[in-house]
Amino acid sequence: MKLTKTEQVLVFELSRYSVEKYTVTKFCQKLDINRGAFYRRYSNICDLFTSVLTLQTRRALRSVGNESMDRMFYRMLKKIKENKTFYGNLHRIAKDPPLFYRVLRKEYALAIENYMRPRGPFSVRKVELVANGIYAIIFNWVVDECRHDIRDVYQSIHLLLTHIEQTIRRTE
Repeated sequence: MKLTKTEQVLVFELSRYSVEKYTVTKFCQKLDINRGAFYRRYSNICDLFTSVLTLQTRRALRSVGNESMDRMFYRMLKKIKENKTFYGNLHRIAKDPPLFYRVLRKEYALAIENYMRPRGPFSVRKVELVANGIYAIIFNWVVDECRHDIRDVYQSIHLLLTHIEQTIRRTE
């Protein structure tokens, strides 16, 4: 999947090494735009981070063929692991971590709902709870610089996803 120019610049800038601060000015210089253009599109640097993270999450959790939810989330974990510096930097320098929580939890829930919709009835509340758990697992993994084996993280997410999949089996 081709990245947007905004994503390319941000991913390149935040993937090279661990940073404590990233400014709108630096981003604008790399993208060769003025600050006014930046602020017409984003309210602040955290809004930019959230936008890019949302795009990346949506792409990673897009269902391919008949793949399972487990597979979609494993693909996303691999992407995070491959670029752990980028994801770690986003979480470290974001000024509004609760915004990440709201946006990513929503994206995870949306991916689960899109998977479940053609398979029959499901509990929206259960989807929200599972999405919260997945967010917590991934957030802690990223904050810990992806030190834990990806299979262990995947197994934890798999255990949460089985609660959703059980709903399908009961109704069939």
